[in-house]
Parts: sequence; C-alpha cells; structure tokens
Amino acid sequence: MYTWKIYGITVVALFLKMLAIILIQVNTRRKSNNFSTPEDAATFGKGGTGVVQESQLLQRATKTLNNDGENIPIFLFLATAYVNLGCWEQGTLIYFPLFVLSRFAHSIAFLCAMQPLRTRAYQLGLSVMVVLSGHILWTALSK
Repeated sequence: MYTWKIYGITVVALFLKMLAIILIQVNTRRKSNNFSTPEDAATFGKGGTGVVQESQLLQRATKTLNNDGENIPIFLFLATAYVNLGCWEQGTLIYFPLFVLSRFAHSIAFLCAMQPLRTRAYQLGLSVMVVLSGHILWTALSK
C-alpha cells in the first residue's frame, strides 16, 4: 500500500521542517549569546549569563515550534487513522502534501511576520484536518 509510504514521507517532511526551526533557534542563540537559562549560557555561551531580551526572530521561532506542537500531532493521529481505516487512497496524495505545504507556509509566514499568509496557511492546515475527520467518520460508520 502506497498510503503508508506517503504517510512516512509526510512524517519525515514535518520532522525536517521542525528541525529547521530548531536550528534557527540554536543559531540565533549562539550568534546573540542569549540562552534561555544560565546553565546553557555557561555551557554554550561566551561569558553570557542567560537571557535578557530574546530577539524577535528567536521569539517567532519559539512560537512557531509551539504552534507546530499543537497542530502536527493532531494531524498525525488523524493521518494514522485515515490510513489504518483504508479511507480514500488518493486522499493521501492530496491531503497529506497539502498539510505539509500549509505548515511550511505557516512557519515561513510566522518567521517573516507575513499576514494574512500566516492565517491562510493555518486555515488550510485546519481545513485538511477537518476533511480527514470527515473521511474517517464516514469510513468508520459505513463499515
């Protein structure tokens, strides 16, 4: 079944997107010598004592990761149910890439302060999850 392959590619793509945000955080902290705790500053910094004021980019990267943590797990649970129940196979080729695209666009828009793109990207991802939910319920209740 290619649906599990699409699922696997989707999981890896979302992981790599989140990893990129983490690397932005690490790079920003090292360049600015701002760390979230004194022990991090002592270990990784150059004489810094911790955070005084986080940069705008660092704040946005943190909020982006928080938003990912609220949305990506829900999508993955829905996607797992979608594939396990044998919902419309072509849907994995449409819905899963659309969700990945929405999360990439949302992250870029969040990092670069781009409205209304950020809201539209979020709405696209949410719409995909609503559609997946509909397919899941339809399949579960009709079998």
